[in-house]
Formats: sequence, C-alpha cells, structure tokens
Amino acid sequence: MIKKFSRTNRHHDAFTLVELLVVIAIIGVLVGLLLPAVQAAREAARRMQCSNNMKQIGLAVHMYHDTFTAIPPASFAKASTDPNSLPASWLVRILPYMEQSAAYERAVFAGSDWGNRGNGINQSWQGFHKLIVETINCPSSPLPMTRTETARPGTVALGAPDQLETQISSYAGISGEYGYGYSTGTSAWWNGYFGMADYSGCILPVDSKNSRPLRFASVMDGLSNTFAVGEQANFKLVRNADGTTSEYDHRSSNFYGGAWCGGGGDADPKALYGYRQNYASVRRGINFSPTAANNPWGTGQNGGWPGNHSIFNSAHPGGAQFLRMDGSVQFVTENINFQTLSKLVNRRDGETIEEI
Repeated sequence: MIKKFSRTNRHHDAFTLVELLVVIAIIGVLVGLLLPAVQAAREAARRMQCSNNMKQIGLAVHMYHDTFTAIPPASFAKASTDPNSLPASWLVRILPYMEQSAAYERAVFAGSDWGNRGNGINQSWQGFHKLIVETINCPSSPLPMTRTETARPGTVALGAPDQLETQISSYAGISGEYGYGYSTGTSAWWNGYFGMADYSGCILPVDSKNSRPLRFASVMDGLSNTFAVGEQANFKLVRNADGTTSEYDHRSSNFYGGAWCGGGGDADPKALYGYRQNYASVRRGINFSPTAANNPWGTGQNGGWPGNHSIFNSAHPGGAQFLRMDGSVQFVTENINFQTLSKLVNRRDGETIEEI
C-alpha cells in the first residue's frame, strides 16, 4: 500500500529568507559585541609587552651602572678637532645588556658619524645597518620602525651600501623639567628654535654644562620617585585652523642615525647644532596636541631636526608608559596634573611624589 504525504506534512528543505536575515542579524550583533572585546584584549597584551620592553631597558640601565658606576649618558660631546663626527646615543651603550653584544662590539665611538650626515664616516655601519632590537619598539605604535638614509662617500668606501636602514626607537630618555633653573643659569639654557636644553633629568649629555655622567647618587629625589625614560610612540596630532588634524612623526629618534645617534654633539647646548636626539625634556603634557607643528618651539622639528623637548605620547588609550629610575614601569594618564609630571622628571627638586 502506497502512503501519500500531503503538502502540509513536508519537511522544510531550507531556511526561508526571513529566517536567514534573522540569523545574519544575530551574527552581526554578536560580532559587534565581540570585536571590541577582542581589540581590547589585544591592546592589553601589547601594552603589557611595551611595559616589559621598558623593564628590560631599565634592567640594562642598572647593569650599565653596575659596570661603569654611571647612568648611560645621552651622548658625549664631539671633539672640536673632529667636527664631522656625531656621537652615539645612550641606547647604543646599553646594547650589551639587551643581548646585543655582537652589534656593540662593532661600535666605534671616537671619530665616527653615528648620524650618517655631513662629511663624516660611520665606522659602525656594519653592526647597525638593518639591526632591529625589538625591545626598543612599542608593539602598539603605528609609526615606522626604520628609516632609510643615504650613506656618505667615506662610509661607502668602507664597504657600506648606498642606502643604510636604521632603526627608530619608541622610547626616549628624559633630560628633565622644562626651564628648571633657567633663571639662575644652573640647569637650563635656551637654544632658539630647538627650545630649552634642560639638565634636571637623568639621561643627560656630557658637554660644557655637564662635565661627567650622572650616578644613581645624583638622583637626589630617589630612584623610585624619578622618571628616566618615556614613550614617544605615536603621531603628534596638530589641530589645524579649519578643524582638520595633521599627523607628524616627531619622535626624538626620527632623524639621521635613528636610535643610534645622540644628536648634534656640540659641547655648547646653545650652538646651532646642539639639537638632542633620543632624549627630551618635558615641556607639555602627555599626548599634547598643538595648533602648529613646532608650537611651542622645541616640541616639534625645526628644519627637520628634532626639538629638545619633543612630546611624550603613545598609542595606548588615555596615556603613556614611563620607566622610573629604579627600573619599575608605570602607565601615566594623559590627564595627570602637569606640575606633577614636571616634578616626576626632575631628579633634584626636593619633591617626592609617590602616588599619581
């Protein structure tokens, strides 16, 4: 006997259009709810890696101090008899303590042009061309990790390629509180468009105003109360008059020689080429957004040269990370009172700030 099925008893072979649209809508809502959580988790992981990077830098600074009884200097002023040289940065000096001994052993400090600029010869190019040290780059930073520079003829004669690839750092040493001691001529000197050359911090050059590298004993406010290194890891956003914004890469490291050059190297901080590289003082707040690229003077680049107090900023939402001189790392909100921030970067103002 053949059993017949009525039309009403048939099973559905597929979703209806309405059912399909409902499923798609539900999936869309779930993705919309899940995506921010995934992004937040990824940023939290990147921020933790950034903190670990800075802790490694802090450990390297302490190991350097254990070896030389000194905080690594931002740079040593070049000799007047060797005007074509540019000094190495403090980052070069801590490389052996970040598992980069091979590069460090190729470093030539005296008479070498670490900036790949002018008529100098970069005698260290073999160890630093295409060298990437992950520790000095924030994983959240949207900025390029390297820059390309034309090798000078003398460097090419040593076997270097025509183009050198140089790493740029996300972290800059802190040379102090803007203008501290300027009125008495003891800790700051004005340098025109480059801004103030400040000396109240921890990462300082050895030049006519600072005769020798600092020691931990020089940090009179206490190692745990003084910031030594801060992030410069994001675009500086300039607010234009028409309501738009422009992005600038004004990191202290983004100039000739990248992370490995200490700046102009002039003994006199007021000299034309007395600009600073891979270190800066605090003149404006974290993530400061100006109305002009170099407003106020020294917070941007003048003629392409880095200012003496480029802005400390980051791609982490709401603030930036700072390394204290004791080796600990703290995320600091961009809403911190500016006077408090200024005191935290001054090693000897007699004010200790434990809670921020």
